[in-house]
Amino acid sequence: MRMDRSPEATPDELEQFEQLGFFARVRVFGDRELGPLRDAAERAHQAILEAAEAEPDTPVERIDNQRYQVLRGSTVKWEWRDELRAVRSMEPCEHLDPRLAGLLDDPRLWGPARSVLGCDALSVFSDKLNVKRPGGAPFPWHQESPYWTYGAERLDQIVSVLCYLDDANQDNGCLWVIPGSHLLGHLPGLAERGTLGALYTDVREVPGTPQPIELPAGFALAAAVERA
Repeated sequence: MRMDRSPEATPDELEQFEQLGFFARVRVFGDRELGPLRDAAERAHQAILEAAEAEPDTPVERIDNQRYQVLRGSTVKWEWRDELRAVRSMEPCEHLDPRLAGLLDDPRLWGPARSVLGCDALSVFSDKLNVKRPGGAPFPWHQESPYWTYGAERLDQIVSVLCYLDDANQDNGCLWVIPGSHLLGHLPGLAERGTLGALYTDVREVPGTPQPIELPAGFALAAAVERA
């Protein structure tokens, strides 16, 4: 069953977005849609694994404890443990399966983002598939702006939209946020964490209580990039 929702953000959603930096939409995708989307994600993951096998000479860049490789037109971040043959993320991913590409044109996702930004038209800055396999490493606290500052002209005009294809909870590594921290601007990094430390956030002095975003499959989350 298709679970249609208004493409516009409601006043309550807009207020929550402004105050907390995010809001969640209930059951955007129904069970009949989730099955094909999960299959698309698995096929994309398998395509990357097969490309890695077929192209053993493709360079692997190692930075600190992370491994990056460009395969099938996607920048692939591998799981940190060499023995775990799994992808952490691939960006972009929409070209790997038409069902993933279809998400970019779904008004249930871009409609709320458009009303949050108060504009008539949107462009896609990036699309990404995060894959969490059992045994994968947790990712450090971070803000989005250090990753995007060299590619985006207006960080305050970016909204991240996360689609949950599986249930997300604390046991399987759901997203955590500090509500309202988007209003604090760019926060200090972790100089002691190696080359990539500047991308991680020192949250020891950040006011607020970390909150897990536990959501069932089919939900979507709109989140703000921190203000300048």
